[in-house]
Amino acid sequence: MNVFLLILSGIIALILLLLFCPVVVKLDYREKLKIRVGYLFPIIPIPTGKEEDPVKAAKKAAKKERAEEKKRLKEEKRRIRYEKKHPAAAEAAETQPAKKENFFSKRFKEDGLSGVIGLIKELAEIVGGLLKRITDHLIISRLDLDIAVAAEDAAKTAMTYSHICTAVYPSVRFISDHVRKCRHRIRIAPVFIREKTEFRFVLKARISIFFILSAALSALIKGLKVIKS
Repeated sequence: MNVFLLILSGIIALILLLLFCPVVVKLDYREKLKIRVGYLFPIIPIPTGKEEDPVKAAKKAAKKERAEEKKRLKEEKRRIRYEKKHPAAAEAAETQPAKKENFFSKRFKEDGLSGVIGLIKELAEIVGGLLKRITDHLIISRLDLDIAVAAEDAAKTAMTYSHICTAVYPSVRFISDHVRKCRHRIRIAPVFIREKTEFRFVLKARISIFFILSAALSALIKGLKVIKS
């Protein structure tokens, strides 16, 4: 009995350890986006797609379109042959009842537009609560943004610099205010000897799986209650 309890305690402790171990996500952009995800120890790179030759891409799309059209014509011929052999089935298909209404259509007929709007508002509040519960435990250990602002001439460079600063600094402040911790370094500088703006972005964030699962479960329960009510 004691051995069983020890084994059970060990399994529970292991599950809790795994739940509270953080998932680490790292984004690195410099001309190309690199994504890495780590859990426990390894950090696994995630492919973000390779640039494809436009000529090959066009040929591939045309080939796919021809294959889909051929498949559609084949199914249409098969349907016509079947209807000729089974006219009763064709008539039954034409007179079959309409498809079942979806949830929002039914709600609209029962409660009108105000009911649908109220439902959407409640679901939006649930999603907002889900995001808040996640961001309250989200730790951004690194947020680096380096932007070298450049344009065709000095006036355009200055104007672009002003627009970028107006967009970036409030956005970073908003992120910093809505996560548990955020260490950031922002460097934006005008460069008058270039003609093209260049930037590098690095983000490293972590959160425990437990908080994601608990937030998702809570949102799911609330959503089911709203839909059933």
